[in-house]
Amino acid sequence: MIQKHMIGRLGNQMFQYATVRAFQIKNRPNDDILLDFSEVYEKDNIGYKEELSYFKLSKVQYGKLKMSPVQKVANLCLNVIKAMVLVVTGFNYSIKYNQILYKVEYKIQSFFNKIGLYSFRLGYYNFVNTTKKNLAFYGTYESPKYFDDIRDILLEEFTPKYGIIEKNKELYKMIEKTNSVCITIRRGDFVSNSEFKKNLYVCDEEYFYNAINYVKDNVPNARFFVFSDDVDWCKKNMNFPNDTIFESGDDPVWEKLRLMYSCKHFIISNSTFSWWAQYLSRNKNKVVVAPSKWGKLEYKGNGVKTDIYEDNWHLIDV
Repeated sequence: MIQKHMIGRLGNQMFQYATVRAFQIKNRPNDDILLDFSEVYEKDNIGYKEELSYFKLSKVQYGKLKMSPVQKVANLCLNVIKAMVLVVTGFNYSIKYNQILYKVEYKIQSFFNKIGLYSFRLGYYNFVNTTKKNLAFYGTYESPKYFDDIRDILLEEFTPKYGIIEKNKELYKMIEKTNSVCITIRRGDFVSNSEFKKNLYVCDEEYFYNAINYVKDNVPNARFFVFSDDVDWCKKNMNFPNDTIFESGDDPVWEKLRLMYSCKHFIISNSTFSWWAQYLSRNKNKVVVAPSKWGKLEYKGNGVKTDIYEDNWHLIDV
């Protein structure tokens, strides 16, 4: 059994499922996948829910993750280490915190893999299979290196189960017949939560204006389509080209994602949801514009390898 402790919203959930699905296909095709969403549904995670069931996933089970005594002790030790690192760094999830934690997790990963525990949060690690019956996966796995070789399978499995909503059929036609550019503007808790704003809010209005100008210079007849968790704010406070189209903002998450990945080019924010929109695009010649930092705690080039960036992106300094 391949078990995954799930965290986060849809974008995070997709990274986690894609990683264990790729591991299953490559290493243990006869094993089932069990997803444990108990933490997602905790009372502090307001607005978080299991969202993978909207898509055509391979058969999975849902339940409570079960670990062997050795796995439990190892995982507990890692949690203690994380707490100690947090104390040492002044209770600040800073670059220094990420540097230390990355080194610790990397050093212990070979032992963890032997006991069937795959707990790696930052960057990429080449997981090794084990003879243990039940595997426990912890982490976010924000790197396409975990699953790039099954991308064709993921394109199918991350297709919504449901047909196009009637009111969006004209919008789909416009996206298909134009040189459509998806602009994803993440606000929500990035601006309402003080801790998130301090650490994650890097894509301000200037970033998007610079990105739009770059696309105008590199994509002929670009037509912009704006997607946001606060569409009204975008309309009132930002300046877009006159023919810009705004998604309604009230579409279910599976419909919004399909609309987004149906676009031909992308201006993304530091959001896993917008990352998946560009990854699921069928356009082989897509232009992708992204912020140079994936949050203000960015550790790229600071002793931790960040693999969420893809080589062909154009980065805007933030």
